[in-house]
Amino acid sequence: MPSPRIPLPNLPLTVTVLSWAFNFVALKSLYAQMTPPAVSLVRFAAMYLVLIAICAARREPLALPKEHRFRILLAGFISMGAYMVLFLEGMSSTSASEGAIVLATAPVFTFVMACAVKQERFSVAALAAAVVAFVGVALVILGGAGAPSSGGSLKGNLIILASAAVWASSVVVMKPVLVDVSPLRMLTLSMPAGLLALIPYGGVAVVQTDYSAIDLRGWLMFGHVAILSGVVAFLCFYEGIRKVGASTATLYQFFVPPTTVFFAWLAFGEKIAPLQAVGLAVIIVGVASSYKARMAAPPSRS
Repeated sequence: MPSPRIPLPNLPLTVTVLSWAFNFVALKSLYAQMTPPAVSLVRFAAMYLVLIAICAARREPLALPKEHRFRILLAGFISMGAYMVLFLEGMSSTSASEGAIVLATAPVFTFVMACAVKQERFSVAALAAAVVAFVGVALVILGGAGAPSSGGSLKGNLIILASAAVWASSVVVMKPVLVDVSPLRMLTLSMPAGLLALIPYGGVAVVQTDYSAIDLRGWLMFGHVAILSGVVAFLCFYEGIRKVGASTATLYQFFVPPTTVFFAWLAFGEKIAPLQAVGLAVIIVGVASSYKARMAAPPSRS
């Protein structure tokens, strides 16, 4: 099967890559004025209000479909709740660059889990490529440990790795629902279930935060994290899928880690160690190879 070609430039997908890449930088900058637990709930409120408004403008129904109710709520608890807690907490203990690189393994976790529940057909080539990607993660983590000035930490990187696995599980839960429910509606309907994890995590912090002390830069960074990265980038990604197909659109995600490294260098002067640069290349090769093998494999019959 020939590899899909990327028809550059594709505006919606380019916006997605730039937004998601800068998100890591914006989040690290925002943490100087707002704690991760506070960010989790304030971000949730801003995102939810915007999504409700968009659904109303597009006349998307906001009633939970009975046949998918459990999956939608479970996906929301996982993706908007458990994942966000792990991701936000992990990013407080690692650098923007390392966080983006480690999180890039999410598609590999998705493959493994999808095979486990028979959503995808097992492929030895895809599994081998997945192993290559995880070798890359090990190089990134080891490289950071050998270069403390990188700003990362073993704890933070492991939490981000766990968040990638949790996000992947939410994708597996969502997949059957997205056959009948639009991504916008799915995202909006799933969000309230995330409060089961976000309120215990950020409830106290959101009350104790002095919002008057947050300056313009802080609010701009928050706007990026909540609206540009949390809403606009997702909608652009779905629009990209509509225009060029899921296979080609997914390839754009491979540009997120190196773009984040560039943004982090510009914003903070972050530098990745030579071993981490090798790890980044290995991860991209592994994830891309795994994806290519999955596209070449026949679909699961189950």
